[in-house]
Amino acid sequence: MNVLKTLALAGVAICGVVAWNAFKPEGGMRDVIDGVRGQAQAGRGDGSFVELPLPDGVSARGVVIFAPENCPSEAAQRARQLAGVLSAQRIPYRETSSANFNALSSQEEAARVMAVMNGPIPIVYVDGRAKANPTPEEVVAEYRRSRSG
Repeated sequence: MNVLKTLALAGVAICGVVAWNAFKPEGGMRDVIDGVRGQAQAGRGDGSFVELPLPDGVSARGVVIFAPENCPSEAAQRARQLAGVLSAQRIPYRETSSANFNALSSQEEAARVMAVMNGPIPIVYVDGRAKANPTPEEVVAEYRRSRSG
């Protein structure tokens, strides 16, 4: 029995070391996350939205706003303001407060998702491209760009 406990503890320790190696600031997934965040912040001449896997059950077409429900926070207020601008411009959108990613194919893909989804709220997807806390103008421009090409 003690041998099993020792093996189980060793397995947990090894998993911890592997996880640390993947997430430590000087390498692994952290580099990918920082790269995606830098790309989104610096912009790429196309509104700073980045290609990102879609959450489960989210359509690849249209605008989806991820923000907390019934929340008085500044982030939730930005989401409501964005929804108002989209409505005024007759741009269809969906709002949701949760996102699940059960079909990510790699660690790099997971890091890209984390880089955006852990950013400031609201998180907005426009036709399969996402950005954390975009301005209403950026969302409208991305929507129109995606419809014109």
